[in-house]
Amino acid sequence: MPLSYGVRTYTVPGEADRVLVVLGEAHLKLGEASALGKEIVSAFELRGVETFQRRQIVLGTLLGFLIHFPRWLLRQLSFGIVKDSTIVDAKAVKSGTTVELEKTDRVPFGLHAASIYLTCFFLVAFAQLGVSFVAGVRGPHADLLDAVMPWLTLVTLSFELHMLLLIPAYVMRRQRWAWMVHPAIGLVAARDMLMAKGTARMFRDHPSVGAGLVIMGRAHLHGFEREIIDHHGFRRIPL
Repeated sequence: MPLSYGVRTYTVPGEADRVLVVLGEAHLKLGEASALGKEIVSAFELRGVETFQRRQIVLGTLLGFLIHFPRWLLRQLSFGIVKDSTIVDAKAVKSGTTVELEKTDRVPFGLHAASIYLTCFFLVAFAQLGVSFVAGVRGPHADLLDAVMPWLTLVTLSFELHMLLLIPAYVMRRQRWAWMVHPAIGLVAARDMLMAKGTARMFRDHPSVGAGLVIMGRAHLHGFEREIIDHHGFRRIPL
């Protein structure tokens, strides 16, 4: 199911013959893919999951709501046809151990910057969408909304033009300062680093476990691989 999952495997550093399986998922999927994800999760006693640490990050709680609410709404409107993330399924399993990989004592500054930037972006985008809809109805506040709309459009256009800088920021994402080119890249690059550290820590904390599963969004696969190979001694196993 290539539209729903990407899979990579690695050897874990150390003397023991240990294996890491990484499942890069689409956070929303159909029933058959969801059932497969649950089957994979049940095969591992040790699981690490991508989890945005909202309470540790500036505006993280609000950003989490702005990202997850549309997903929830889509699932409701599909009457259950669209299923939730395999990460949610992994957290629901009672047996074994599930570890939130991104927990850290010190959050990278670039992740705070990304959270603030993207929160502002989503608020402006949703505001423009809402004002456009209400203004089209021509209710009692139509004149006020007509006055506000050009300014919202200007701010939205500014955000959209600024998004072009994501291209050079993505190219330079290996640099710790890439978020200064475009703050949004921090939401991927900084979390790649945190998840790689969390994965290495997970295996150190569970030395008797021979195989572990890590589940994350597919956008993190490349950056995560670079981090665990370059900085933590894992080696890729060709499939």
